[in-house]
Amino acid sequence: MTFPKEEGICPVCKRKSFITRKWVLNNYKTRYSYTIYHHDGSVHYSNTTPNNARTFKKGIIEKVLIETINSENFKDGLFLTRDIKKRLQKEYQKISSDTLRENLHRLVEIGMLEKVRKGRQIYFLNAIFKDRLSYVFDSVKFSLGDTNEDALFRSHVSIYNIRNDKTWPLYFLPYRIFGDTDITYDKMRFKAIDLTNNEDLKVLLIEDNPREKRILIRLNRPLFPNENMKVRFDYDWQEPRQNFVFTAATNMNAFEIVLSSNYPLKIQASRTISTMNELKDLSNEVVGTRTKKWRFVYYVKLKSIRPFSVLQFRWKRT
Repeated sequence: MTFPKEEGICPVCKRKSFITRKWVLNNYKTRYSYTIYHHDGSVHYSNTTPNNARTFKKGIIEKVLIETINSENFKDGLFLTRDIKKRLQKEYQKISSDTLRENLHRLVEIGMLEKVRKGRQIYFLNAIFKDRLSYVFDSVKFSLGDTNEDALFRSHVSIYNIRNDKTWPLYFLPYRIFGDTDITYDKMRFKAIDLTNNEDLKVLLIEDNPREKRILIRLNRPLFPNENMKVRFDYDWQEPRQNFVFTAATNMNAFEIVLSSNYPLKIQASRTISTMNELKDLSNEVVGTRTKKWRFVYYVKLKSIRPFSVLQFRWKRT
């Protein structure tokens, strides 16, 4: 709703201005009032509440938020509006939660932040925009089990040796899972475990697309710079194309894949280094064995994986 314009003095630049008074209702049905001062093609905003008024130049809060969130001292992977307000209260004592929500929403629109509603609006840094939440894999082991004996290998177990290569601690691990069939997250029975002490890790679902899941895994303790930890991810997702592909984003010390079945398989394995246009057949490196649980176990172990290497494994019953 907009009120008629009037004239007045801008409290920021002390110039004569046309005034526009506006108000909106926030998500909590509370009236939020503000005043806009128009002068010489520029505007200043004043946030108004029944008890006090606080004037900020246009864009100043957005600038402060960007500087705060991108600073080395900002260590939160996920945060609420109240977390930001607590950080800014010393310098901006009278800043309102509504003003912060409005500016946080603007950062979501430009792609710097993402948000998800879990009772309350939770914000987190867009990993594409900034590497605040990124980490590296020193090694990885994938284990696929043919639990239904249909060659679809729906059982997935991934063990990652994760290293924090940043100068700040990590509190959350972003993770993506892709599949070839439509499935909901609940049916995947995803579970994350810290293998250091065999403790379960809390998982926050960000996106539940039919063939892509985006999640954030909360660590029970921070992973400090240059520290390593082993985590295990268990989930169910069938492989109807009888094909498994992994792309290495960085240098890796070791890679291993294990396929377990009660039927003999023929496996084709290859490694492609996209930066060198090099394709290597790894089929001769597939080793077969057996265990008490599985009659046929096939595995490949590799060392020194280069960045952007694509590892592909195909199988079929013989």
